[in-house]
Amino acid sequence: MVAQGHVPVYVGEEMERSVVNAELLNRPIFVRLLNKSAQEYEYEQKGVLHIPRHVLAFERVTEALRLGVESRDLQDLLRSISDDCF
Repeated sequence: MVAQGHVPVYVGEEMERSVVNAELLNRPIFVRLLNKSAQEYEYEQKGVLHIPRHVLAFERVTEALRLGVESRDLQDLLRSISDDCF
């Protein structure tokens, strides 16, 4: 069961389940994650959304958004994460 205002997602090859506040879905960095997911699956996902990125990278991004990290700091975080895991 997922709390109201939250969305379940599966992250990474491990398909680790995470629950994300729905308000984060329209943040530019999360939109980037969703676009990468769409590129990988061509909008053909059914059921729970799958984010095909490394779990640790996803956790860092969602935690930074949750804490209200300034956008410049978030961009620095993204640069610190290689393309291989993000």
